[in-house]
Amino acid sequence: MKISYRWLKLYLQVNLSPERVAEILTNTGLEVEGVEEVESVRGGLRGVVVGKVLTCKQHPNADRLRITTVDVGEDVPLQIVCGAPNVAAGQTVPVALVGTTLYPDGEELILKKSKIRGEVSMGMICAEDELGLGNDHDGILILEDKWKAGTHCAEVFSLESDHVFEIGLTPNRTDAMGHIGVARDLRAALITAGESAPALIIPSGTFRSNAANPITLTVEDDGCPTYYGAYLTNITVQESPKWLRNSLTAIGLTPKNNVVDITNYVMHTFGHPLHAFDADQLQGNAVIVRPAKAGETLTTLDEVERTLDPADMVIADAKGPVCIAGVLGGLTSGVSQSTKNIYLEGACFNAVRVRKTAKRHAINSDASFRYERGVDPNTTAQAHAYALSLLAEHAGAEISTVDLVGASSFSWEEVSFSFQKVMSLIGLELSADTVDLILKQLDFKILAVNGDTWKVSVPTYRMDVTRDVDIAEEILRIYGFNKVEVPSQMKFSVAPLDPRPEKLEKNVLQQLTGNGFFEIMNNSLCKGEDYEKLQGELIESMVEMMNPLSLDLNVMRANLLFGGLQAISFNQNRQQPNLRFFERGKTYGKGASGYYEQTKLDLFAAGHTTTDYWNQSAQANEYFFMKGMMEALLQRLGLNAAFKAGSHSLYSEYVEIKSGKSTIGLLGMAHPKVLKHFDCKGPVAHASMNWEQCVQLVLQQGSKLFENLPKFPSVRRDVALLVDQKESYQNLEDIITQTGRGLLQNIFLFDVYEGDKLPSDKKSYAIGMIFQDANKTLNDKAVDKMVSKIVDQLNKRAGAVLRQ
Repeated sequence: MKISYRWLKLYLQVNLSPERVAEILTNTGLEVEGVEEVESVRGGLRGVVVGKVLTCKQHPNADRLRITTVDVGEDVPLQIVCGAPNVAAGQTVPVALVGTTLYPDGEELILKKSKIRGEVSMGMICAEDELGLGNDHDGILILEDKWKAGTHCAEVFSLESDHVFEIGLTPNRTDAMGHIGVARDLRAALITAGESAPALIIPSGTFRSNAANPITLTVEDDGCPTYYGAYLTNITVQESPKWLRNSLTAIGLTPKNNVVDITNYVMHTFGHPLHAFDADQLQGNAVIVRPAKAGETLTTLDEVERTLDPADMVIADAKGPVCIAGVLGGLTSGVSQSTKNIYLEGACFNAVRVRKTAKRHAINSDASFRYERGVDPNTTAQAHAYALSLLAEHAGAEISTVDLVGASSFSWEEVSFSFQKVMSLIGLELSADTVDLILKQLDFKILAVNGDTWKVSVPTYRMDVTRDVDIAEEILRIYGFNKVEVPSQMKFSVAPLDPRPEKLEKNVLQQLTGNGFFEIMNNSLCKGEDYEKLQGELIESMVEMMNPLSLDLNVMRANLLFGGLQAISFNQNRQQPNLRFFERGKTYGKGASGYYEQTKLDLFAAGHTTTDYWNQSAQANEYFFMKGMMEALLQRLGLNAAFKAGSHSLYSEYVEIKSGKSTIGLLGMAHPKVLKHFDCKGPVAHASMNWEQCVQLVLQQGSKLFENLPKFPSVRRDVALLVDQKESYQNLEDIITQTGRGLLQNIFLFDVYEGDKLPSDKKSYAIGMIFQDANKTLNDKAVDKMVSKIVDQLNKRAGAVLRQ
């Protein structure tokens, strides 16, 4: 977003350097990414001087070229070959000397000594467009004879210099898409800092209405809440005045004509787009705002014929569309040099509709850029009136009465906030007077202050301010982000685990998706034959359908395992080998007290957890990967759990997950017979949680209290235990935990060894133990005594011996 320093000072007349303005704007959140000094004409016409054409004769080798001699104030006149039809001896003309850089059509052109059809040319006699002074290329530009040869053309044309700020505007700051919005922030920052600043000068439009509006205005689309229209006659379409051309050129716009330039100028003043139609091209004296009809087409200003969609909003006349509302005008109704009467539109359009239409047609115009982010509806009348007054002054327009369809004013939103919360958010302790001053400088109205609670109304141009955090941002950015000091002590709050079931579920599902799991949803009806084949008979507790749709849907599912395996088989058969799924659903059964249902969360993993890489091979999904996932989920819920080995006909490896005395889930590797039945390739790890039971346990244990960090050091001891092949680590961990209660803080397995150095029926577990006393420093004697006690219990209860 480009903002002109000279333009800005029209609305806030302060004596600040461009560098100081850039600093203040950056500190208010309008980050100035660069400040560029610009001339009203690119290059400042450096190297372009006044010349006097002394002679002009026909080029001997070209019918359309002339050879001239031109006095440019030097000792010897220059020979210049010129192709302009209007060049003649005795003229005063602008001459670009050799080495001069010009920018015709925006492209850099460096003039060099050259030969044109055999004749030397030492420069160029320039047309208006070649100098960047306008669009005329019918001939060379002829100057008044009063100018002396050799005079710099920058002096002739009274070129102005300016500074332009390139602001990295965030999408929410639509109010800063015009110079007035930026001036408002600048003034607010100055006042807050205790500096003096005059009131903003907001331009207003004053004009006389000479006749009734002959155009009938109709709005048939609720996506247009307000529409102003005025009919202007006896327009003279011509070059804009110099001050207007310079303003637009400074911010990178190319002047077109007075009508188009005025609408652009007002848009960059207020941030509100306008559109001018050639009124003589509007059929039936009608302007209709409506949805497009299927099959309608419109050739837009970029000369592209577009097929419209019924979701598009258009401005139409009695014959058909003449403009895509808020996006781009139509070619036939556009303003041209021959235009005599115009219809000026000032309107608001639904931001979402404009964004979708612009995207649908791949159009990115200045108007759509603003409308799709939201413009201030209360500025519409002001911008429209200002444009009308400029057209009356600079285009000789006679203006009809202004028609309005829709609301003329829009109410401000109200926001309530806690003063103390806002202060804690910004990290400062500001006085109520300072906050009051900042908000009022931003045009916020203080409606009520009741103790700690403030209630304010927010201007419609700040539609992004809807919450207390937005208020905090407004206060801080005007007060100054740079004034927030880094404290010597940091205060922060840690959000406790939210025990609400929906929040627990969200946390767990986010963790699963973050670990690459995809959610699946299977039918609750399934085939009873699967249970008969895999478990020997139909389980008595299963719920059978009295009138099944088919034999494939004759029972309610008793687990989520079978549906998950079907999903894995389906994907594997479509060349998707590496799979991670989760399903959250209900299982059904019947017991002595009747039918029941349980909510389960099941995880499935097949294929590889990693891919092949130059320094490692792909690792397969297996039991310990799934065990790690379950431990992470339980830790996220704040539940302590143990894994107890067991057996099950559907699993080759199987453990129950227990929390206290409650069994809350299971974990295992699907049995090969089960995988074969569902045509699954390779091992499949599966885990299941009784979700309702887990939620209940979380609610029962309540909030966890934070503990002080330990004051005394911990001690680590490692032991290598020789045990039977069938001995599980879980059993050893349970024994160690029970025996070491009080001093044992952590226990972990860091190695398992089975090899030639051990008997075939034995294996070795290497286990690390961390001991710590909350009240004193542990000495070796106390730790060794505890380790001996643990080893003794392991020997008695598990037959484990220390490996020598």
